[in-house]
Amino acid sequence: MTKSPSPRSRPAGARQAASEGRDGRSFFSRPKGEARQALERGRDGRPAGKRDERPESRSPSETPRGGERASYGSERRDGRPGQRPSYDAPRGGDRGGERASYGSERRDGRPGQRPSYDASRGGDRGGERAFHGSERAEGGANPGRANPGRANPGRTPQKPQASRPRQPYAAIRIEQVQRALGEILQWTYPADAALSHWLRNHPNLGARDRSEVAEAVYDVLRHLRRYRQFGESGVGPASRRLAILGLAATLGAGELAEGLDAAEAEWLRRVSQIDLATLPRAVRGSIPDWLDERLGAMDSPETLIEALNRQASLDLRVNPLKAERDAMLAELQQGAGRYAPVAMPYSPWGIRMEGRPAINRWPQFENGSIEVQDEGSQLLALLVGPRRGEMIIDFCAGAGGKTLLLGALMRSTGRLYAFDVSAARLARAKPRFARSGLSNVVPVVIDNENDARVKRLAGKAQRVLVDAPCSGIGTLRRNPDLKWRQHPEALAELGQLQERILNSAARCVAPGGRLVYATCSLLAEENEAQAERFLASHPDFERLDAAGILAARCENLKLEGPYVQLRPDVHGTDGFFAAVFERRKKGAVAEGGEAPEAAEAADGQGEPA
Repeated sequence: MTKSPSPRSRPAGARQAASEGRDGRSFFSRPKGEARQALERGRDGRPAGKRDERPESRSPSETPRGGERASYGSERRDGRPGQRPSYDAPRGGDRGGERASYGSERRDGRPGQRPSYDASRGGDRGGERAFHGSERAEGGANPGRANPGRANPGRTPQKPQASRPRQPYAAIRIEQVQRALGEILQWTYPADAALSHWLRNHPNLGARDRSEVAEAVYDVLRHLRRYRQFGESGVGPASRRLAILGLAATLGAGELAEGLDAAEAEWLRRVSQIDLATLPRAVRGSIPDWLDERLGAMDSPETLIEALNRQASLDLRVNPLKAERDAMLAELQQGAGRYAPVAMPYSPWGIRMEGRPAINRWPQFENGSIEVQDEGSQLLALLVGPRRGEMIIDFCAGAGGKTLLLGALMRSTGRLYAFDVSAARLARAKPRFARSGLSNVVPVVIDNENDARVKRLAGKAQRVLVDAPCSGIGTLRRNPDLKWRQHPEALAELGQLQERILNSAARCVAPGGRLVYATCSLLAEENEAQAERFLASHPDFERLDAAGILAARCENLKLEGPYVQLRPDVHGTDGFFAAVFERRKKGAVAEGGEAPEAAEAADGQGEPA
């Protein structure tokens, strides 16, 4: 027996005819028998078709839910009176803008996002929703609610009735920043990850909305201590006062006038007139007391703290395997001139840009010709000095930025091991490896610094780079939340980890080979003190003049050796430290008293799987 088709398998018109009667109502909701006849006559005795209006024929905007939707959709679409719609960004524009802006490379640091902000949904999708919601609210065609059986051609369409007045643009933006800060300031996750999560949960925001929210949030994180002190004299939720200060700094106080009540406007005017020079340095620079104590012991602490609170520029690096810096610079100046691309002063592969272009949509990025990388990080490759055909280890590869440059300088020859304890970080690096055209990179996930796969490389590598886990104080321009997430107790734990990693990496260095220790920190306990401790416990290593090695390749770079210490206020880079050691050729023995060759033969494994 042939089975009758289910309602879902029938055409749309058949399904509607099967589920609706002449009056357009579902068979499941229509009364039967006498009750149905009474309903058709109506309470006043007239036939149903002669009544002026039926509840089902009202437009959605006349219902409470429809009215709310009309108001909300109109707010979101219009943004602010007289301005262009916030949902007119091309697809994916906000995604690229977030990541490129705030590194989330890093996280940016996906920053982008990134922060480094890593938004995954395009602003055009939100705009599309706003458009259709507005169409329904305004009584436009809606096939899902059409009811030809009840059409009344002679009836005059009614105007939509909003259930609430439209909020000013400034009020909407303050509320958005306030809500984002409410999640980020719990310090459960890094700021770039928390902001990316918040943006993903608000897909209706357009590219402009996301950019303004992100800039205000990061401004608050940079100046959090000072803003909190200013907020003590105000009224209302503290997070709202922080949002007002962040938006006033990024958009201008005049843009917020419509979103403030009289008390808030007076408070903002009053705190804006405070002379910052009268505040203590730690409050003025918005840094915790323990960090103020350490930075205060350095040269020119005022300019250093001020530079750490400035937003970093966008640093790009040309892939030497695919492009030349001068040719790429000319190409970018022609196609992206509004971002003012210029050659970096020190790195031979670097290009610096202003603004926050969505470079992950650029063909140069998609084909692996350029990458995002701070100039200080690029200079580490000059200290490593890779050569063709060598075995090199990037001991803490992370997302692979420095690994990519080392592999390109090796011309994709030899073998380049990318070690990291995080499988997720290495997984994110693999698309970058593929895009770069490298074939000599071997990613290896290790359990810890004493992993068996590390021991198998004892005495074999000509170059080993240790970009050690650190406090990240040198990257506060890109990751301002780090100064609020770190504390002195964590520094002690980091110091112990750095020492263990450095000792383990040293075992892999062949006689006459080079070991480079680096951090993105400005603190002596993570830098000079760690290098001195290593030298004292490893007499088979000698220290090289890292500043001299770098100066030989960068004529404009002036440093005092024997270490390299880059500062944002002096060099325009993130804060970086580097020390270079070389293993002595005489008397060099592997751990346990065996010569490297004997150790390899006894191991029987050769290189890690």
